[in-house]
Amino acid sequence: MIDRMQALLEAERAGVRCLSAMADEAPAGEKKDFLVFLRNDEGRFCAGLHRLIQERGGTPTDRVGAFAEKVLALPGEAERMALLVKGQGWVVRKIDEIPPADMNPAEAEFFTDMRKAHVVNIEACRKYLPAGG
Repeated sequence: MIDRMQALLEAERAGVRCLSAMADEAPAGEKKDFLVFLRNDEGRFCAGLHRLIQERGGTPTDRVGAFAEKVLALPGEAERMALLVKGQGWVVRKIDEIPPADMNPAEAEFFTDMRKAHVVNIEACRKYLPAGG
């Protein structure tokens, strides 16, 4: 379970890194505010995963998932947002793969919240994707 949490923590850190860079590049306005909101959401889940790993007796790594570099290497904002949406979907799938019996009630509540937030954020991102994205 700690390994699953570590992988998710590294992915969430990658999300924070991507979204920070994208927000920094965006002009002031609705889109910038949205990117900051998403970054803060990812940060909230980083903190929660860090805590859950420690509660299980693990030591959270300080690694950032390679996903961040993949997103930031893309030349356009639309391409970055599309890959970010795929990354959010990956997180949802990874949460869905956790057997409920492997979680204590607090972890189950955390992962339910994390999953729901990622599903909502995926839908919210769609308005910034090119048609058909």
